[in-house]
Amino acid sequence: MTTVKERLRGALSNLDLGIVLLVAAAVSVLDLLEVLPNGQTDKLILPVLALLAFVWIRDRNRQTRVADQIAAVSRTTDGMWRLLASGDSVKSLNGAAITRLLAEARASTDMWLFKGGTGTYIRAVTLPECIERARRTRSKMRFLLELLDPTNKALCASYAELHRNLSNDGAEEKGWTSLDTRKDVYATILAACWYRQYNSQLLELKIGLADTISLFRCDLTSHNLVITQRGPEFPGLAIPRNSPHYNPWYVELENSLNQTKPLEVDKAPQLSLRPTASEARELFAGLGIPLTEEFKDSDVADIARVALSRTDPYQGRVPAPSVN
Repeated sequence: MTTVKERLRGALSNLDLGIVLLVAAAVSVLDLLEVLPNGQTDKLILPVLALLAFVWIRDRNRQTRVADQIAAVSRTTDGMWRLLASGDSVKSLNGAAITRLLAEARASTDMWLFKGGTGTYIRAVTLPECIERARRTRSKMRFLLELLDPTNKALCASYAELHRNLSNDGAEEKGWTSLDTRKDVYATILAACWYRQYNSQLLELKIGLADTISLFRCDLTSHNLVITQRGPEFPGLAIPRNSPHYNPWYVELENSLNQTKPLEVDKAPQLSLRPTASEARELFAGLGIPLTEEFKDSDVADIARVALSRTDPYQGRVPAPSVN
């Protein structure tokens, strides 16, 4: 039901047209009653027509502005819907397309936000390649890492069991244990701290430890978001930066990282060029995630050794990507 206020607003918006009609009606009535002197009516017709033309021109200009606004909104809306409908906002990837897209991102991005499990690929490929490019171009790099909490034994045991259940018969994951998961996370943390210490002017680092498990891994760069599973041979998704989905995912991943247990990487003890097992123990103690009695000297030595190893964990599983 139309309210009184809405009626008044509508009447005021057409006030000028009402005045013209009122003047025209008054002149016609006065002419019929022969109140006006002879010839006076003809003199009043011209001003009324001029006023009517003014109102008509103003109304037409108003309609043109409204049409332009509608067209602008329509273009924006149509563009967004075309983007969504065309599939350009979310792309499904398989095989080498995933590694190719990540390789292209490593060649130019200045930011990398990772949410996943142990961060093996981040440690072996992403981080060292991004640091090498940052050195060549003398540019800064920002790394945000959300990893499993290696001090949470039950969590790492569940992660290992999940991957054993999802692995194919005879796959390497069949023998993967909770201790292996914890060692892998520790190795990634050691590697990240090592690269930061030796590239302090180039690398901004933030590490958060999560107490939840996800089957998916998210790699968000300044160009796109890539969501993968247990390796590049499994289907993945890519969301480009110009997609309407990119910024909400960015906010979601940063918010997720902010809810994790942060590591104070500034307090990390200095590591040598080739970290030793004793240095690794000191590092994790300084970060507040000390190695427990389950970790034998040989385990700690493995952590220090693989931390800076650049062996691609997915090498040979998919065709190598080519980056132009």
